Amino acid sequence: MSRGWWRRNAVALVAIAVLLPATVGVIAVNEWSEWDLGHPTKPILVQPGDAVTYGGARLGPAKAEFTDDSAAPAGTRVVSATVLVTPGAEPISCLSPLLRETTGAFRQWDEASYELDRDFDSTRMTSCDSELPIRYSLTLVYIVPDDAAGPFAIEVSTAESLPGYVRLRVEP
Repeated sequence: MSRGWWRRNAVALVAIAVLLPATVGVIAVNEWSEWDLGHPTKPILVQPGDAVTYGGARLGPAKAEFTDDSAAPAGTRVVSATVLVTPGAEPISCLSPLLRETTGAFRQWDEASYELDRDFDSTRMTSCDSELPIRYSLTLVYIVPDDAAGPFAIEVSTAESLPGYVRLRVEP
């Protein structure tokens, strides 16, 4: 009489039990290992009043305050912020920074100059300009709900320095 099916196929079953999870693991690691390279996932924390070198430029200090604006929708407030940018040897370019709550719901808001119908001002910077070799300030405006009290962080990222990004804490 021959051995049972389980005994005849024991080596193959052990190989499947080991190789199948290993294959799934290798595929998952291969697909996800580079995901954070294109996304801001590693914050560089900067305390209020401090600055940091990022992407070849010096960012900070940053300041923010609540301001009144008649163009703001009902139930909202306006946070006006400035971030000092000192270009280094390498040019830096970035999109408009985000404003994020650092406690509570961790909500985030985009820069909102256009939503407030502000006139275009070529001297008012809302994003990093790689063609400016001199020190300048980002002048940012955010519309936040009335219940957003802070503290906040201004998040600046540049494609060349991802997955790192700068989180400048501000307390209006």
